Amino acid sequence: MAEEVAGPPRRPTIRDVAERAGVSKSLVSLVMRGEPLVREDKRRRVQRAADELGYRTNWAARSLSAVRSGAVGVLVADLRNPWSMDIVEAVSQVLDEAGLTTLMTSAVLPSSAGGERRLDVGVIGALKDLRVDGLLVVGSVPDRARLADVVGGMPVVVVGVRAEGLARADVVRSDDDAGMGLVIDHLVERGHRHIAHLGGTGGAVADERAAGYRAAMTRHGLGDEIVVQACDFTEDGGYAAAAALLGDGRRRRRPVAALAAVNDLAAVGAMSAAADAGVDLPGGLAVTGYDDTFLAEIRQISLTSVNPDSAGIGELAARCLVERIAAADRPGVEHLVPPRLVTRASSSQLPLLVEGADR
Repeated sequence: MAEEVAGPPRRPTIRDVAERAGVSKSLVSLVMRGEPLVREDKRRRVQRAADELGYRTNWAARSLSAVRSGAVGVLVADLRNPWSMDIVEAVSQVLDEAGLTTLMTSAVLPSSAGGERRLDVGVIGALKDLRVDGLLVVGSVPDRARLADVVGGMPVVVVGVRAEGLARADVVRSDDDAGMGLVIDHLVERGHRHIAHLGGTGGAVADERAAGYRAAMTRHGLGDEIVVQACDFTEDGGYAAAAALLGDGRRRRRPVAALAAVNDLAAVGAMSAAADAGVDLPGGLAVTGYDDTFLAEIRQISLTSVNPDSAGIGELAARCLVERIAAADRPGVEHLVPPRLVTRASSSQLPLLVEGADR
């Protein structure tokens, strides 16, 4: 006689949790939605029963049976960027307090070697199938026109970049133009004139920061010194861009003495390239970043960086999304958050030689 093969264990249901906790199914549902009016002792009882049974909310079933799913989608342009995670952490806390669950995923399909990044339309469709109450888009995603078409009338808040075609979306972003101005002001004050920018590649934020660099250099009368070395938001991009500049600098009459990178990852790559080239840091080369992520605070890096107030941006974006879910038809609003500069060892020393002496 053939041995019977046991099937997979039955998934616990909301009814099982109610029976274990000795409460009604409707009360369990209220607890799972994070409703604030449930008494604390009953909430704990339900949560304990759910933990003991290994119960997890079935989002697909819940979205089909409710007008509101109680969940929001968070689309992240670059999961490798520490700034994105700083934003998501702040967003999740506010949404949790509002009784909403965060479903986070990448908004971008991995590119093949040398290929361009592509918007992941399929994952957006999956979130729509789950009937999420709204979407929060973090960073510069490709093909914004396609994004606007796929999203349709869903409540949307964009973090870090302009709305770009999302007519009814709220925007919460750092004043990147002002942030790069703070960097150049600082470097000029330290005695630097030959300041290059590593950036200009990778979307609207890169464009904005490059424009801020150019404007600040011009304001200081350094228009002839403007150098924008193509660089994306990655450490490898920063390394390659800095290596190209430093290699070229050996043949130039006035080598670059300060690098203002588009973000912290690129700045760390630039510092590695300088070290490999035998350049003294920071005496022989000042380096700055942007976003003031945890990388900037590491003692061995100690990177001067623009702090965009990521926590404040994330919290404000989450509150905007909650408000937009309640009133999806209201006009979009842009919130521009002023940044501040955090100075550290990477730019603390004066140049070894007085710049401009070769003029």
